Amino acid sequence: MEKVKKINFGTIAKKYGTVGAFIVICIFFSLSTDVFLSSSNILTVLRQISMLAILGAGLTVVMITGRIDLSIGYGTSLLGIFCAALMVDLGVPMPVAALLTLLGGLLIGLLNGVLIAYGGIPDFIGTLGTGFLLSGINQAYTEGHPISGLPDSFEIFGNMSFLGIPTMIFIMAFWLIIIAIVLSKTRFGRHTYAIGGNKEAALMSGVNVKSNSMWGFVFCGIGMAITALVLTSRMGSAHVTAADSYQMQAIATVYLGATAFKEGEPNLAGTLLGALILGVLKNGMTLMNIAYYYQDIAQGVVILLAVIITSLQRNRKK
Repeated sequence: MEKVKKINFGTIAKKYGTVGAFIVICIFFSLSTDVFLSSSNILTVLRQISMLAILGAGLTVVMITGRIDLSIGYGTSLLGIFCAALMVDLGVPMPVAALLTLLGGLLIGLLNGVLIAYGGIPDFIGTLGTGFLLSGINQAYTEGHPISGLPDSFEIFGNMSFLGIPTMIFIMAFWLIIIAIVLSKTRFGRHTYAIGGNKEAALMSGVNVKSNSMWGFVFCGIGMAITALVLTSRMGSAHVTAADSYQMQAIATVYLGATAFKEGEPNLAGTLLGALILGVLKNGMTLMNIAYYYQDIAQGVVILLAVIITSLQRNRKK
């Protein structure tokens, strides 16, 4: 006679408690407003979180290894200006400008990766320094002025729809699928998780810790570039500090996602859930006409709880 396996409710709560909280939030707003669950509002939420999810997905690869990138906001802002300047100031065709922007993001990630992984510079200081450097270059070129007059074709990244769905949602989904495949189906992904689990053990197992860590930053840089394309297209012009506020939001999204599925460890599904939670909170409170400062308070409380829960889960594992 086979033994019946006992259900460990504690483990379920640790892994899926954040999912349950998200469902409760959705139920609350659906009962509080008439339009929350409408198809148009759902698309609005997905559109609103798309840039945060794209940026957070790239950052997740870095944070899985136990590192962080504090240049993501500044880098995204600079890449938006870079793309706009190519098209408006230099007359570069839109597709070429977009490809060069992706290359620029790759190079920013490569710079961070080389400095941190091979140069031995602490990730916190190194990426913060890179961020200030990128912000300075941005300010020097623009003198604080936005760049407008973008070609109509550039709207494809943020202001067009396909089958009634905004293209930026398709871009978000495409990038998330790429990151998911890289993390789950490639040796790089397995090595990335190994480094995050135990760096010394991974090194002794033959994992090239420096190379894998560097490529993590490269993926983060490409995420910056994709976000820059979507954000600049959405705004219709490039602004010097357009993405600076996304920096802490993206980090918070990854931390919030770390409370789900992996018990304190960053993971892609959790990052998407974290972006959805922040997006739903903002959207729902806006529909309820709650003042913006109370929205900030609510998001701050959620983020603090996420950091506390993540820290407790990691300490319990140790």
